[in-house]
Amino acid sequence: MFGFITPTKSNLSKSEIEKYKAYYCGLCHELKKGYGKDGISVLSYDMVFLTLLLTDLYNVNISGGFERCVAKPLKEHKYITSQYSEYAADMQMLLSYYSELDKVTDKDEGADSKKLKALSSYMSRIEEKYPRQTKTLREGLSLLSKEEAEGQEDAVKMSYIFGSTLSEVFNPIENDFFSPHLLDLGTAIGRFTYLMDAFVDRKKDEKKGVYNPLVGFDDEHIEGMLMNAATDASVAFESLALDDNLAILRNIIYSGIWKNYDKEKKDD
Repeated sequence: MFGFITPTKSNLSKSEIEKYKAYYCGLCHELKKGYGKDGISVLSYDMVFLTLLLTDLYNVNISGGFERCVAKPLKEHKYITSQYSEYAADMQMLLSYYSELDKVTDKDEGADSKKLKALSSYMSRIEEKYPRQTKTLREGLSLLSKEEAEGQEDAVKMSYIFGSTLSEVFNPIENDFFSPHLLDLGTAIGRFTYLMDAFVDRKKDEKKGVYNPLVGFDDEHIEGMLMNAATDASVAFESLALDDNLAILRNIIYSGIWKNYDKEKKDD
């Protein structure tokens, strides 16, 4: 369920695109520093959004530099990091572990037991560092799997389970002033992501006879559910005091998250 929280670059200025790329490279830098090749292998856009958000919201110092990497070996490129780049890298590993565990458990085509074993080697240290987030993810995803196994047909209920599970990832400081808004934002983005993932996979899953809560729903109903989650995300987002990265973050919230939906509709 990764890859939906991305910007629409055509609607960003050149400087905004460069800033986004630098934060993306900063997250990759932190993943490599903390987890080596295993970390780089799970890099996704979703946690770049979280890095941009938390760095701006808490107004923390940023640092960075220029470096070459495997993806860009010929020319040095800029990267930006903050304390929330490290946090986002840890959350990326945690989410990737549970995502891979789900694939292996369900015997999905893309399941990789070797990757799961590699990711599992980092879980004890992450759990010790972030017990609250780990516990919420473990229990929430367990409940989600149980409901899926029982063929739960209420797609909204399923999206709320996933949203509540993801919410604590967006809340790095427990009982902070911003916690209620961050939890609401994480829940809404989680709901949207779950529904969008189900929408994109709906036809494929229906052919294979695989569980998908949106099988049988018409496009108008699905769009309504997605719009409801996106609206709740925007309300929570606009309640946060943001400035430095506001334009990029708004681009993602109001446009970027819909790119997969637009592509899927166009391909129909």
